[in-house]
Formats: sequence, structure tokens, C-alpha cells
Amino acid sequence: KKKIFQVVILILLLSYYGFFLADKIDLTTTDLGRHLKNGEIAMSAIFNDGATFNQLLKTNFYSYTNPDYSFINHHWGSGVIFYLLVQLFGFSGLSLFHIIFSLLVFFIFFKLAQKNSDFTLAALSALLLIPLIAERREIRPEIFSYLFFALFLWILWHYRQGLISHRWLAALPFMGVVWVNLHIYFILGLFLIGAFLFEEIVVPALRDKKKIKNLSLAFALTALSFLIQPSGLTGALYPLNIFREYGYRIVENQSVWFLEKIGIIDNPNLLLFEIVFPILIVSFILLFFLNRKEFSLIFFFLGITFGSMAFLALRNFTLFSFFVLVILAYNFDKILKKINFRPAVTKAVVLILFLIIAGFGIINNQQIILYSDKGMGLLLNNNAAAEFYRALNIRGPVFNNYDIGSYLIYHLSLGEKVFVDNRPEAYPMSFFKEIYIPAQEGDNLWETLDKKYNFNAIFFSHRDYTPWGQEFLIKRVNDENWAPVFADGYAIIFLKRNDFNQAIIEKYEIPKNFFSITGIK
Repeated sequence: KKKIFQVVILILLLSYYGFFLADKIDLTTTDLGRHLKNGEIAMSAIFNDGATFNQLLKTNFYSYTNPDYSFINHHWGSGVIFYLLVQLFGFSGLSLFHIIFSLLVFFIFFKLAQKNSDFTLAALSALLLIPLIAERREIRPEIFSYLFFALFLWILWHYRQGLISHRWLAALPFMGVVWVNLHIYFILGLFLIGAFLFEEIVVPALRDKKKIKNLSLAFALTALSFLIQPSGLTGALYPLNIFREYGYRIVENQSVWFLEKIGIIDNPNLLLFEIVFPILIVSFILLFFLNRKEFSLIFFFLGITFGSMAFLALRNFTLFSFFVLVILAYNFDKILKKINFRPAVTKAVVLILFLIIAGFGIINNQQIILYSDKGMGLLLNNNAAAEFYRALNIRGPVFNNYDIGSYLIYHLSLGEKVFVDNRPEAYPMSFFKEIYIPAQEGDNLWETLDKKYNFNAIFFSHRDYTPWGQEFLIKRVNDENWAPVFADGYAIIFLKRNDFNQAIIEKYEIPKNFFSITGIK
């Protein structure tokens, strides 16, 4: 009966997480379109000349404004996987793959939490953390990093416990070769190995020369495995550049403190993180004083490091939460063993905690729970703007905003380039600060750029809520040189009034009274 009860609870937890993951795909706001195009080009390189693929890997291949700007495509392999899945099973198949894959990663971390404590503590930790784990629920290359984190931790923990032989460590560098071609988090695999190696060296009770030797070898071979990718040493060191300042500020790279200060997003996970991180710190303090011999230096390093990363950048919430699932379960298991509650008290506390955590999760995430666009595949009419653009054979140069760049990259023919896309690292800082943003704020620079590039079309996401983006749209609606010819829930398309576009404008021009200005301060 206990086994059946645990299976039911685990299924409910997986379903809870799966519900968060089941969002339909919006290509106009994500970078998935670019990944799919990466995969298409990579696959075509197998049968054709690889020169285009080489450009894709090392330059800003998709932009006509900065085509030669040096850029290392560290996630090209993920694009191949996503592309093949869409070709074989469509976007619904890609969504299903993402959900199943993410649930597998969750299951591995959950089992590690259970092995480090018991089922009850693992389940309570999971219930608390699932909304935070689901922060990064879009289809992104980083899902592969989460799997490798889970596998690395599984192997290293079992080896530390003496449950598997040192031969399992040989799998780490082989996984490293795959990881380095899928996502930039690969460098943190070395940090994981290093944490286990460091504890083995500095804790006298654990010191084992054979383990130190084996872990050192695994560390060295895994580091070397990161060289096996198109950019060699430069690509292996590329993650160190991720901390440099970008010319364009994006939400996922901002700190918790900054996001709360400016108050531009309503994200329930900011509050949840501010609850979980202090709980983690308190658990380390309690464990240190109540049961010091069980204090894990490895978990302390992982918890504080990933916690700090999550505080400094929203994009690290999921990474932090997966590891904290294991760490919280471990810490409180060792703390409670020193307190020795009576069974009746323990059951009452567990029930109360369950009700509090479940209630908090529902209340704090009611917007997500009530979100209407749940399901798999693309959002309804998500490709309508691109289909209109292509069906009428509209040509560039096109001026587009940051968010919709990947959408255009996916839909435009290979010869068509974009003005910008949502990779701030692929453009010089000066481009955003001196060209992209000012061009939307003032007419003088806009007119100068128009003369330089001779824009024929504007393809813009009207859900770009930046002050400059909204100001730009208002000006173009009232600009006699431009005619809006398409607008839906995702994008708006303007065409320049010229002979080439005249027939399209006469047939599809949207009158000015169709548009209204709301919510502008």
C-alpha cells in the first residue's frame, strides 16, 4: 500500500510539472525558430557545401547589419535535434518530446532527492519547487544541459557513496563531447566534478587516494572533451564571456533585486525564489549546528553557487531549483534525525506543510493555471504574418524588432537577412546603444538608416513593450511613407509606399482608425 501511495504521489507531481510545461509554442517571442533554421542548415551541409554551415558556426550569419561580427554558435547541435523532431513529428511532436524529456530530468533529480532522504521529504521539496523548476518551460537548448547535470550528479553521487565503480566516471568525458555541442552550460559540468573532487581532498574522513586520482582524471578528460567542437579552444572558453555586458538588456539576464525594483514583470517565481533561497541557507545553518558530521560540503558549494547564479539572473532559476530539490531533502532529513519528532507529530507536520505548500503554489501561480493556451504545438495562427509576407512575395530589406528576429529567420528564405534578432551576444554593444534603440526613438536616425539600407518592409511585434518600440509603432502608423498592410495578435507589417509595393498596399492597407493607443504613460 505504501508503494502504491508513493507511485500515485509521484504521478501527481509529474502531472503538476507537466501542466506547467504544456504551453503552446509562440515562435514570435522565442528563439526556437532560429534553432530550427540552424538545424536545417546543419543537415543540408551533410549533402552540400559546408561553407554556409561554417559561417553559421562562427559569424552573425542571419543579420545584414553585422554579418561579419564574430559569434560562436555553441548550441548548433540542439537545433539539429529540434529540426529533425519537427520534420518527423511536427510541432506537436516537438512539444511532446520537450514535456517527456523534462519529466525524465525531473524524475532523475527526484530519485536523487529520495536517495538522500526519504520519499516524503523529496515529495514536499518537489511540490514547493515545481513552479520554480518550470520557470524556463519554453523549448530551449538548455533542456539538454539539465539532463547532463542530472546524469553527472547521478554518477558522481553514486561513485562517492561507493555504489558504482570508477569505470562509470569514463562516461563523463563522452557526455562532455555531446554537451559542448548542445548548450553553453557545459562548462558547469567541470564545476560539478570539481566540487566532488574538492570535498574528497579537504575532508580527512573522506580522503581516498584512488578516488582523488579517478576524479582528477575524469575532470581532465572532461575538460579535454570540450575541445571536440567546431571552435576548439575558443569555443571551450566561450562561456567565460557570458558575464560580459550586452548592449541590450533582456529580462532573463536580470537579477531578482533589479526585476523587483523596476516592477515591469509580474512573475510569481520572484517571490518563490525569495522564500526558497533563505530556506536553503537556514537549512545549512541548522544542519551545521545540529548534525555537523552530516554537513555536505558538496551540497553547500552547489547550493550557494547556483543560488547566487539564480539571484543574479532569472535564467538560472530552473538550474538552481533542480539541485535544491536534492539539497533541501538531504539537509532536512539529517536535521530531523537529530530532533526525533514522535510519529504522530511528524504526520501532522507533513500534512500541514503539504496543505500550505499546495495552497501557496495554486494561489501564487493562478495566472499560469488559468492560462488558456495550454496544449501542444503552435499557437493558433502563429505563422499567419509570415505566410502573408511570403505569399505576397514581399522583399526586404526588412526592419524588425529584437523579439521577432528568430521568427523571421525561420520563415524567410536563406538569402533574406534580418535587421536584428534576439541574440545580444551576436551584435556589438554599440549597435544596440547607438543604432537599434535610437532609431526607434528619433526620426533623424531612422531616416538616415532608411537611406542607408533602403528598407522595403517593417515586420514588428506590437507586443514589444519597450518605450522605444511602442513609440516607433505609433510614429509609423502616422507616417505617410509607410502603409500598414497586416496586423494580428502577434505582429504588424508595414510596407514602404513605392511602385513595387503599390498593388499590395491598394489591396491590403489598414486604415489608421483601426489602431488605438492604450496603456502608454
